[in-house]
Order: sequence, then structure tokens, then C-alpha cells
Amino acid sequence: MRISNYLVFLTLLFSATAQAEQGCPPGQYPIGGQGVAACAPIPGGNTQSATEPRPLGKWIKTWGAVAIGSLGLERNLGVTTGKLSKKDAESDALARCAKHGEKDCKIGLTYRNQCIAVGEPQIDGKPNLVGNVQFFTDQTIDQAAVSAQDACERRNPANQCKVIYTACSEPIFKSY
Repeated sequence: MRISNYLVFLTLLFSATAQAEQGCPPGQYPIGGQGVAACAPIPGGNTQSATEPRPLGKWIKTWGAVAIGSLGLERNLGVTTGKLSKKDAESDALARCAKHGEKDCKIGLTYRNQCIAVGEPQIDGKPNLVGNVQFFTDQTIDQAAVSAQDACERRNPANQCKVIYTACSEPIFKSY
């Protein structure tokens, strides 16, 4: 009995390891016979060709604009958002500015897919028509408002400044 255990041990020790795939790389199996050996991919084993999800639509960036003009002792803004072109945004803002009879309307700022804030210098709560109005864009209304307020105060140190307008020109989702 001891000798048979010893022989089994020696047989296992010196035997070659079995190769189930007979030298084929992982993911393939041997084909052929009669001395001809080749490898072929295992069916259904390739999971890398998963299809990518198709987009359901696209985001269209929009334009906004602010036009500024004055009539007598009053400053007026013409504002617009959500336009599909820069030209449309500027035309609409100028038309809105001139709606009350202003003759000197001009574009203060045109922006695309951003938020805007307008900082106005004031004296005793009334607009200072000779002061420098500040236009700022940023990713959020809060960031744009802080920038417009700070810039207005720097450019108009003898005035109080107030953010008089904020808006965002948001993208529009268009389905396919």
C-alpha cells in the first residue's frame, strides 16, 4: 500500500499539467484535428462590442442681448433672451429699447448660453446718467451679479451701485 501511494505521488509530481485550451489564448478554443491545430473565438465571449446609447436630441445654445438708451433724464434697457442667432438677439434688444421713444439705443452686451447682470450707478436711488453702467456675464446669475456690482462700484466710486437686471440665456433641447 505504501508503494502504491508512493508511485501515485511520483506520477503526479512528474506529470505535465493539462491544458484545456491546448495552447490557445484566453477567449479562444482549439479547432482542427489530425495534427492540424488552430484557435477560434469562443462564441458569445466578446462583450466589448456593446452598442453605445444613441442621443435623443441635441442642445441648442441661445443668445441674449442688452441695449441701453436714454430719454430725457431716464435710462432704459431693451433686453432679450433665448434667441437662436446673435443678429436676432441684437435686433430684438434694440427694438425693445427704442419702444419708449429712445433715439440713442445701442447694444451694451450680447451673450450666448450665459447669465448676465447689469450694474447701474445711482445717486440717492436715482440713475446717474453720466455714470458708467457695467455689464457682466458668468455661468450663474449670482456670479454675474457680484461681478457687475463690484465693477460698478470701482468705476463709479462716488455713487451707490445697484444690480438692475439679471437673466440667463438657457440652451433649448431639440429632440431628433
